[in-house]
Amino acid sequence: MSIKIQFKKAWALIDKSENIFLTTHEGTDGDDLGSLLALRRVLVKEGKRVSAGVRGGVPSSLLFLSGSEHVQDGFVPGQYDLVVTFGCNKMERTGTAELSRWPGNVINFDHHPDNTNFGTVNVIDPAASAVAELVYHFIKYREFSIDKDIATCLLTGIFSDTGGFKHANTTAEALEVSAELLKKGARIDKISIQLVGKKRPSTIKAWARALENTRFDSDKRMVFSVLTEEDLKEAGATDEDLDGFVELLNNIPQAKFALLLRQDGDIVKGSLRSEPHKGVDVSRIAQSFGGGGHKLASGFKIKGRLVKKGDVWNIDKSD
Repeated sequence: MSIKIQFKKAWALIDKSENIFLTTHEGTDGDDLGSLLALRRVLVKEGKRVSAGVRGGVPSSLLFLSGSEHVQDGFVPGQYDLVVTFGCNKMERTGTAELSRWPGNVINFDHHPDNTNFGTVNVIDPAASAVAELVYHFIKYREFSIDKDIATCLLTGIFSDTGGFKHANTTAEALEVSAELLKKGARIDKISIQLVGKKRPSTIKAWARALENTRFDSDKRMVFSVLTEEDLKEAGATDEDLDGFVELLNNIPQAKFALLLRQDGDIVKGSLRSEPHKGVDVSRIAQSFGGGGHKLASGFKIKGRLVKKGDVWNIDKSD
C-alpha cells in the first residue's frame, strides 16, 4: 500500500482524536525519541492534548532536545483515544503492560522490516534511513511548518540511525532530507557533540572493561564482548554508556559481525552489527533468539545469566 495512503489514514485518526499518548520502544534512542518529540510539537500546535512516556526515561545525551522535559518514564495513565508508537516492531516493545494490551486506536511508525503491523494504521517504510525521515515526510504531507526545534529533533534521529551518516542506510534521500532540516535551523555540529563528542567517565570505564573482555571467534568470524552486572556496577555505567560500543567492535576487519552481551537483572541483552560487504544478516541471528531488527543492526533479550567457565562465556537459563 502506498505510504501516502497510510499518511492520509494516520492524519484522519489524529484529526478525530483529542487526547493522544506518544511512546517508543523501551530504552529509547535518538531516532525514535527525536521522531516522538517532533510530532509532539506539531500536535501541540494543533491544539491536541498530548502526553508522552517511554520506559527507561530520556537518556542524558538526548536531554538537549526541545520538549524532552515533557517525556516521562513509562506509561502515563490517562483516557487516551489514540496511541502513537515509534520504532516498535510489536506493541510489547514499549515495555509497558498497559500498552501491551491496549484495545484502542494505534498509529505505528517504523522502518524495521520485521514489523508485525500491529497498529490500526501502520506507517512503515523499510527503505527509510530512520523513523525520523518517515516522520519528516508525514509532517510535510500536511504542509506543516518545520521550525528549528522540530528540525533539530528530526536531524538528530537521522544522524543517530545512520551512525553519523557512516552506515549503508545513508541514502541520497536521507541526505536531501537532512539538508532541508539544516536549512530550517538544525545544527549538525551541536547534534554531533551531544551524541558522539561527549563521553562520561562511566562510559570510558565501561568501554575499557568491554575491550578487556573482547574476544574473536575465528570459526564464526565473530568479534564479541561481554559485560556482567559486576562490570557495569564497577564502572558506574548504564545501558546508555554502551551506546556505540558494538559499532566500535564492528570496525575490526577480520570479523563478519560483532556481538555485545550485557547483563541487566535476570535478562541478557544482545546487540549485533555487521556491514553490507560482509554478507551476514544479523537480524536472522537475532530472530533465532526471539529478537529482531535490521540486516545490519539487530538485538535480542534472553532470560538468564552470563556465566564464565574457563575462557568460555555461556548464558545460564536455569532458574
